[in-house]
Amino acid sequence: MLKSTIARVAAVALALPLFVGAGTPAATANSAAYGCAVTYDATDWGTGFVVALTVSNTGTITFSPWILQFVFSGDQHVISSWSGVWSQTPPSVQATNPTWYPSIAPGASHGMGFTATYTGVNANPTGVTLNGVPCVVTFL
Repeated sequence: MLKSTIARVAAVALALPLFVGAGTPAATANSAAYGCAVTYDATDWGTGFVVALTVSNTGTITFSPWILQFVFSGDQHVISSWSGVWSQTPPSVQATNPTWYPSIAPGASHGMGFTATYTGVNANPTGVTLNGVPCVVTFL
């Protein structure tokens, strides 16, 4: 009896999507319907750089609202941005959806970017996520 009850509870738990906050999926094996890809195209000029990003929803569920996050390993500082509401608490950077683009539907993409300065090495960011879901990143 106990064994069958545990099995049923486990089956129900695996069938339910797990969410953190409204519209934000947890990055777990149960969130396979969520997927993202990011293209990161940086142009460096020695003490600064500009990045054009394309954020794509590769899953089957809409991200709404959405938050793109990543971490810089160096001394990079965002100084201006477009097509998102950007903030930085070094080394973490966050961009939330602009009011005119509140969601990214399955198969859709959103272009955005920023200008930043740095000292030392301008390393690519790590830990790129969209609403907590790890993204596949292509660095151009």
